[in-house]
Amino acid sequence: MLLPCRRQHLQSLIVIWLICSGVAGGTSPLCPTSCTCKPSDKGKRRISCLAGGMTDPIPTGQMDPHTEILEISAPPERKNWLSVTSIFQHFKQMEELHISHSNINQINMHAFWGIPTLKILDLSCNNISAVFDHNFRGLVNLIELNLDENRISSLQSAVFKHLTELRILSLQRNKLHMFVPRTFLKLVKLRVLRISGNKFDELDPEAFKEIPELRTLECRHCGLQRINTQIYHLLPYLTHLDLGYNVIQYLYYDEFQDLHRLHSLKLDGNLFPVILEHTFVNQQQLKYLCLARNRIAKLPATALKNLTSLVELDIGYNKLYKVESVAFSHIARSLEKLIISGNNIKLEGIKTVVDAVYNVVDLSVANMKILDFPTNFFPDRLKSLNLSGNNLTELFPEMLPKQLENLDLSNNKLKGLNQSAVLHLESLTSADLRGNPWTCELCHITDMFFRVNKSNLFTNLTCAFPSVLNGKPLAKLNLEEIPPCGGTEYTEEDFEETSRRGLFIGLVCILTLGVSSVTFVIYSCVKRHRDNAAQREKRTSESCQENNIAHATVFSKSQISFQFPLDLTERKLSVSTIDEIKKEDRQGMSNGSVVTGL
Repeated sequence: MLLPCRRQHLQSLIVIWLICSGVAGGTSPLCPTSCTCKPSDKGKRRISCLAGGMTDPIPTGQMDPHTEILEISAPPERKNWLSVTSIFQHFKQMEELHISHSNINQINMHAFWGIPTLKILDLSCNNISAVFDHNFRGLVNLIELNLDENRISSLQSAVFKHLTELRILSLQRNKLHMFVPRTFLKLVKLRVLRISGNKFDELDPEAFKEIPELRTLECRHCGLQRINTQIYHLLPYLTHLDLGYNVIQYLYYDEFQDLHRLHSLKLDGNLFPVILEHTFVNQQQLKYLCLARNRIAKLPATALKNLTSLVELDIGYNKLYKVESVAFSHIARSLEKLIISGNNIKLEGIKTVVDAVYNVVDLSVANMKILDFPTNFFPDRLKSLNLSGNNLTELFPEMLPKQLENLDLSNNKLKGLNQSAVLHLESLTSADLRGNPWTCELCHITDMFFRVNKSNLFTNLTCAFPSVLNGKPLAKLNLEEIPPCGGTEYTEEDFEETSRRGLFIGLVCILTLGVSSVTFVIYSCVKRHRDNAAQREKRTSESCQENNIAHATVFSKSQISFQFPLDLTERKLSVSTIDEIKKEDRQGMSNGSVVTGL
């Protein structure tokens, strides 16, 4: 009779143990109501409080003391308002503590004292403005410290001196502008330093004397105009250097001569107009080089010399319009990935480069305004090809390499695909067709329509034309609603052509109106000038005539002279009057006088 009771009692104990260990149902009785308590991917006890709305104090008393990972965060619309005090001492097995997006403005003294097992401390995305050495006292086994996206403006000397085991320190996107000497005192095991997103006037080499074992230095978006090369001399084991998106305008030919172990170098987003010869001559171990988004217009023949281990080169979005194959001959054997997108290189130049780097299997020639690629333009060895952002209007399988696996055709001018192109693209591992002006008419979309529900190729593709179908997913089209070609709807090219034509006609009209207006003004001015001149001449003539009439002589040199205009009043002479005149004339002549004029 006692055996079943004992068995039942033993089963109850097992259930209780499973519940307490977090195995049964993945929960623990010591779990706050707003949190979830489930094992991590590696089976560690984890408490996640991500719902937000949490205020002081953090309910650590309601949490399992055997917790190994504690995560506290909040969505933007439901913020936490917390502070970090000495409330974690009872977590004797805590390895990771993440408190982010919780408006923490300071770390109290000795806040982490009593949890020597902590290896990862993440206090990113808070409002911490200052840190002191006593904040980290007791964290003798801490490996990673994340203080990203706070408001830290300065760091005292030796502020991290208690973190003697620290390997990774992240201070990105704070308000730092300098490092004082001995900032990193006793961080002799530090391997990774991330300081991107701060605004440094310069980097003082004195601050880097204490971390000679550093392997990775990330300093993007820091406003640096140059780097003191003495820093490189102090960091001889550096393998990853990221100086992207600063304002560095010039690289000396011996800039990196002390960095013999570099594997990755990112210099994108700066202002280099040229790469000098032999700039990377000492980087025989370099595998990744990014020079994108600078102002490089030319690559000298020896710019890439000695980069015999280079696997990936990114020179995209520069001002290159011509490249010499000899510049790539030094890296042809090792190079596997090449990005030349966004330059002004013509098809002939692209072909020259592609043929020179004979081991490249991943090629990007995006955003180069290319209308078409000839058949067999790309070598068959290519496995990944990025043609996005060009002006391709057609696609034929003959254009593509035979071993191609991944293709990016997004943001081109494709209106439709024929059956052979569709079947070929379906055979690839991945193909990106988004952002094209798919014209959902029978002559363009038919072959795609009958495959749209049988392939993942057309996922997320939408119609651009006709307007009644604009924005509709291809997967939701009905055959009845697809119009035939030649309808009243316009394609994108029609709209563009109409816009260009309208713009041209408008400009011509404006120009014609302008010329007509100027001509009219000039004609009016000339006509007015002529009329004024004619009126002046007429007034002058009339004035002269009046003067002549006033002073005219009736008889002159025995001739009868008439001055016009005569008296407008018509006068008629009678016969008797004429006879009297003749009589008077004869009398005058008989007296011996001579008539001199009338």
